[in-house]
Amino acid sequence: MALRERLDLERCTPAQFWAALEPEVRLAAARSLYAHDWGSTQTKREADATIMHAMRFREAAVRQLPVERRAQYLAKSVRPGDSLAGSLLLALHLEERRPMLAAFLDALGIPHENGLIAEGHDPKPPDVAKLERAAKVLAERFPAADVEVYLGALYVLDRETWAGLKDLK
Repeated sequence: MALRERLDLERCTPAQFWAALEPEVRLAAARSLYAHDWGSTQTKREADATIMHAMRFREAAVRQLPVERRAQYLAKSVRPGDSLAGSLLLALHLEERRPMLAAFLDALGIPHENGLIAEGHDPKPPDVAKLERAAKVLAERFPAADVEVYLGALYVLDRETWAGLKDLK
């Protein structure tokens, strides 16, 4: 069953969206979170703290766990809050699915650097027709499930900019 059929995206929080993802997608996202260079360790600390509280581990014990084990806990045993769930969704796309991000932004005519919106560019909410064309480009080039997760995550993380996505079929 598709994400759109299981979730009311208009009311869905990042944590609820995360919980609805397939286990292998959550694992890929958790691995990506630890692989991504965030510029600071705050995001990874948040992930480790979440594991610590959920699994009732000591902080030192979590830090000593191999990254793969931490990723498995995040994917299977921990319910992240909205902040961490948002970071996990971002990491998945920034680490694993950049070509899709770049293709989407190209189709919308939004300047970017390898899938990241160009610094200083403040994107205006695209109209539904443009979003439909961009989604079609993605559907032709990438797996349908990946496209669904990407477009759903965009909407859930920034409803103002990507408001037109809620009307896509």
